[in-house]
Amino acid sequence: MADGPRHSIGLVACVAFGVGTTVGGGVFTLSGTAINLAGSAAVLAYALAGVVMLLSALSFVVVSARARPGESGYAPVGDLLSPVWRFVVMWAFYLNGATIIAYLVISFGDYLHEYFIPVAGTLVLALVATVLVTALNLGGTDAAARAETWIVAIKLALLMLFAVWGLTELRPHDLDRPLPEGGQGVLRATALLFTAYTGFNVITNMAGSVRDPRKTVPRAIMLTIFISGAVYLGTVLAMLASGITTFTSTGVAQAASIVMGPWGGVVVAFAACLSTLSGANANMLGASDLVLRLVARGDVPPVLGRRTRSGHPYVSVLFLAAVTVVLVLVDDPTFVVAVANVAAIIAMIVVGVAATVLAVRGWPGEGSRLPLGPTIPVLAVLTAASQLPSLDVTALITGFALTAVGTLLYAARQNERGGHGRQSDATTQIDALNTPLLRATRPTPTPPSR
Repeated sequence: MADGPRHSIGLVACVAFGVGTTVGGGVFTLSGTAINLAGSAAVLAYALAGVVMLLSALSFVVVSARARPGESGYAPVGDLLSPVWRFVVMWAFYLNGATIIAYLVISFGDYLHEYFIPVAGTLVLALVATVLVTALNLGGTDAAARAETWIVAIKLALLMLFAVWGLTELRPHDLDRPLPEGGQGVLRATALLFTAYTGFNVITNMAGSVRDPRKTVPRAIMLTIFISGAVYLGTVLAMLASGITTFTSTGVAQAASIVMGPWGGVVVAFAACLSTLSGANANMLGASDLVLRLVARGDVPPVLGRRTRSGHPYVSVLFLAAVTVVLVLVDDPTFVVAVANVAAIIAMIVVGVAATVLAVRGWPGEGSRLPLGPTIPVLAVLTAASQLPSLDVTALITGFALTAVGTLLYAARQNERGGHGRQSDATTQIDALNTPLLRATRPTPTPPSR
């Protein structure tokens, strides 16, 4: 059956938003942190984190492929486990997006302060970026979001230029460095880099609104993982070629200044500013879209879905902005990333369990299947859970506590609603591809109804 007008989101738009959400602070700031922790083994840490995320991504592929038209790709989790677990996954990714926004605007402030506006401090610039991203998500235009494909292309081109240039300068002794913190440093770096690959969750969220989702969604998720992984590995190798052993928060531009010359540092810093700001915008779009879907299902109070005339969920946007401001003022980017990782890992574990149930049942229904029965989903659960012990205890407590708060909100809402019913207004908006995220990803604007 041909796809109807509701299914107008194609592969390029999916990959652009997936890569755009993924390749941000994960490369421009975390690369330096990874090398500081693991030395040349940062390459191994990125590879290990990529393998862990790939296993989880395969679980997401088979689960999201069972989504019905118009639904989020997380909806089948509710069928396979229970509605509360579907909510936990969506809420955890909402928390992940909320915390990642703060990390990205801090990274933006670091690069802008270091290379372009030294008179303004990082925190001030991060707060300015927060105001800008908030304004974009409250405004009546989706132009910034629609430009995401071009922004992704520009930043990837500049990063690949640096990577290729750096690889020509790489020598064997650059890879023969002692591990700064031994094997423990590699494990810590791997756990920290877990969030560097989150981003495909945006694709999963809009799976039910994608053209030919059973083919497009798996391809988009796999392409997002592989493109991001290639960019990360190339960037780290180029950074090692610089000979620097300890990097600052603007490590990629710091390395580019040595490998390519001063102009290279400025070019990469420009790419970093563009990438982190667009990444923050993409994460706010994705998180707000999640809220609208939660409201549509009646999982959270309708007030969270209140929208402007142009359809922007202003309550959610303002809440995300407030969370971002608090986390920026905390001024501990590593803690912010760790909390984001905890939320993502919780979601990965639940989806892995859902995929395991699907495998045990013999992969019923149409959609993707995995070889070896439940082996891959079980490995996904175990490898994701194995990252938790390497994370900061305070971050672990915070991440689980915030997830629990959301679950209590869900339980209270179910009691209030009597366990059934939907918020039809938000449902209609999603069905018409009229959320800000879906409007940004469809190829052409939908004419206003008369």
